Amino acid sequence: MIVIDEYIAARVVGGNWPAEMPDDELGLPASRHWRLLQALHGGRGGQLTQILSPLSPAGRDGIRHPHPEVLQVLDPRPLLDEAAILAARFGGTGLLTAETLAAGLAHGELWFGIPANVGRLLERAASELGVAVHVATT
Repeated sequence: MIVIDEYIAARVVGGNWPAEMPDDELGLPASRHWRLLQALHGGRGGQLTQILSPLSPAGRDGIRHPHPEVLQVLDPRPLLDEAAILAARFGGTGLLTAETLAAGLAHGELWFGIPANVGRLLERAASELGVAVHVATT
């Protein structure tokens, strides 16, 4: 399974699989799904809102209720303890980053749709944990 961020999830649901990303099951941390839902229902004009705005009603429903064969929203319960451990170990991180790191640790790699989503703390922590981090730009 590949753990992805909300930007790749929006692209995939919109029918745009990143060329450099392997063909595998996709897992989206619940906190990143929350960010997608916020942009979908109450967007403030940011990047996610702009990416989601051209989606058809079926595409919007695909974000709200992802089909498990396309995208699985990861159950946060098995990740929360590890996320709390990682947050304490690396400090200065909130749930979004800690849950993403825990998911990456559980599944081996993380894929991001924009470089800004990686951040220095996540990059350093992933490196120390042996979690591969990739950015899909196409």
